[in-house]
Amino acid sequence: MTAGSGQGKSSGFSLLEVLVATTLMGLVLVVLLQVLTSAMRSQEAAWRHTQAVLLAEKILEENCLINTLKAGTYRGREGRYEYVVRISPQNEWSHSLVRRRILCSLIQVTVIWQERGAQKTLELQTMRTRSETGA
Repeated sequence: MTAGSGQGKSSGFSLLEVLVATTLMGLVLVVLLQVLTSAMRSQEAAWRHTQAVLLAEKILEENCLINTLKAGTYRGREGRYEYVVRISPQNEWSHSLVRRRILCSLIQVTVIWQERGAQKTLELQTMRTRSETGA
């Protein structure tokens, strides 16, 4: 064996291999960060949408409990959400023999909020029927 016979083989990584591996790891990390950021934004948007649905359901339920169901438009605000309630009569039936009037009204609740510079809206609606004794 000569003194220079084992010097041609190296047991470590070359500089080029280290640079390629580092670049690949950097790209993978950037992609992962973008995916995580996108997931967090989606989760935040879903949470806000869920809050808007819960608010709309609450307001709809409150307005369904009102006995008069007087036609009109009402506005309000709760936290970051604004809402508009529209009550509009749809049909009315009366029967002279039983002296009863059946009233049917449409109740619409629109919730509005700002999200990332854009205005978002959600609308729920239901029909409410009530009976009145005629005079």
